[in-house]
Amino acid sequence: MLVTTDAIILRSYNLAEADRIVVCLTRSAGLVRAVAKGARRMKSRFGAALEPFTLVRLAFYEKENRELVNLSSAEILKSNFDVAAQVEVAEVLGYMSELIGEFAPPHEANEKLFRMVQACVDALASAPESAKLILRYFEIWLLRLAGSFPDTSACAVCGRSSAGQPLYVSVEGTARCASCSRGIGTPLAVSTQEFLRASQKLGPAQFATAHQSSFSQTEPEVAELTHRLIVRVLDRRPRTMIAPGTAAGS
Repeated sequence: MLVTTDAIILRSYNLAEADRIVVCLTRSAGLVRAVAKGARRMKSRFGAALEPFTLVRLAFYEKENRELVNLSSAEILKSNFDVAAQVEVAEVLGYMSELIGEFAPPHEANEKLFRMVQACVDALASAPESAKLILRYFEIWLLRLAGSFPDTSACAVCGRSSAGQPLYVSVEGTARCASCSRGIGTPLAVSTQEFLRASQKLGPAQFATAHQSSFSQTEPEVAELTHRLIVRVLDRRPRTMIAPGTAAGS
């Protein structure tokens, strides 16, 4: 069956002498791994379309019960080559690529995930200096779409509103007030809660503009929370996890 869909190239690697395996997030087919035959030849029909985080229109042949599909064509809709060439942005994109590969089930369409990733890449292109902030926004939304981000609007135990009060996120990933948690868990200051609430209301570009000035104060708590939740979901630490205040994690 021939499938035509928009896609974001995540990464690619060599196969045999002239081919490449391409991993991409597609709008209508979810996470797809495709064989691009002849992609490494000088006069390949794919050209620069398989560069990481290029937005393309893909056509591929899909067979039932086959994980790998055969890539037929790739038309560039938007190139992000210049953005990806910047060191810090490239590291952020690499980390995003790893997490998408871990969280997105193969061949399961997720329109919200596709649009969120596309919006984050566009925000990185327009404001590369906000790469770390956009990354935290991406982590929050990736967890939220996976159903693994806690509701921080109220205590999960007593139900009281968290407005103006600190919260603590338990090992199980639930948010509790100071009384119910007895101070045990990852603390969320009021400013951090406001940061998290704003991420639900704004797109990544607008969010970056609104919170860049205060990001250095909120990032440590936000990163501590998202990283704990990511490790809990995956049951391990991602290879390229980026720590707060650094270009790349160790």
